[in-house]
Amino acid sequence: MMGKARNSSIELLRIICIFCIIFMHTIAYGGEELAFYNRYIQIVLNCFTNLGVTCFVLISGYYGVRFQLNKLIKMDLMIIFYTISLLVIRLALGEDVGMMDLLSTAFPVLSNQYWYITSYFIIVILSEYINQIPEKLSKAAFLKLLLVMLFLFSVVSTFLSFDILRSEGKNVTHMLMIYLVGRYIRKYDDREYQKRRVALLLAGNLLLTLGLETVLFVLTGRYSMFYRDCSILTVISAILLFTIFRNMYFESKIINKIATAVLAVYVFSFGFQKLVYQLIPLEEYAFSPLFFPRICIFAPCVVIGCVLIDLLRQKIFGNVEVRLADWLANVLRTGIRLGKRIGIQFTDKVKNYIILKGGI
Repeated sequence: MMGKARNSSIELLRIICIFCIIFMHTIAYGGEELAFYNRYIQIVLNCFTNLGVTCFVLISGYYGVRFQLNKLIKMDLMIIFYTISLLVIRLALGEDVGMMDLLSTAFPVLSNQYWYITSYFIIVILSEYINQIPEKLSKAAFLKLLLVMLFLFSVVSTFLSFDILRSEGKNVTHMLMIYLVGRYIRKYDDREYQKRRVALLLAGNLLLTLGLETVLFVLTGRYSMFYRDCSILTVISAILLFTIFRNMYFESKIINKIATAVLAVYVFSFGFQKLVYQLIPLEEYAFSPLFFPRICIFAPCVVIGCVLIDLLRQKIFGNVEVRLADWLANVLRTGIRLGKRIGIQFTDKVKNYIILKGGI
């Protein structure tokens, strides 16, 4: 791991990003149909709020991740805790729950219940090899790799109605690309930028994104093409926003503490939103000017509620979670060593059998 320590400025960016993500997800509770003016306000706001996930991955790439089995298991225990909570909420609200729902609750990462979480786990598991890319390649070769990936997975996708990977950037390949961009910034870009100039560039890129979305929406009625995760405009805006925050430094124990709950907010928000919806039924306001004012109440309630619940969970179960994760990690390591030994013995026997048969 290189140089700079974490600072509260970047932790603040994490908190802003999770709010943006929850705000964007909340709009979906308005239903499929919105008044024209509400739909356009959604487009305007999403040009910024959809930067959240890309910024998260840039931060991971900037700091770097490495495989630590006990920490990965601890994270998985947290995710399972909240997927079980989501299942309980669904049952309490009278929603249908099938066998696949039960399986995905037990195995939320393997079932891809949360695409970001699953992609993150894959990158962490493969991090020993992924992190060698910036170390083994020269600066020129690393930059060339990033430019090729950005062209294939972002530039092409920005100006076509589809993307090569058919998932609008919500996949491990796109996430790996952004992670590597973060690694490149950490390794080769230690310059201090003038925040005002970067902010102007960010504003200009967001206005360009909005302008293109507006033209598309007015002419075709379609939207969400230029602010998708796979859009090069989204990638550029996220890099500029990240640059502003990484060029600031301050320390705040409160912000750092709240930031520890950000991932839990992402996971539990899918359940907690269902509860808040019972109090603020957004669908009733889909054709009302009160739609977005209601969202401005709804989204903070979800974020604040999820943060408070997770801080309480950490307080109650934190030590138990750590001990359980350590124990499970030791069990898994023992199982892996045993499986490896059995696999080698079996392979040797197969090889000997083939050689003997070949000799006959």
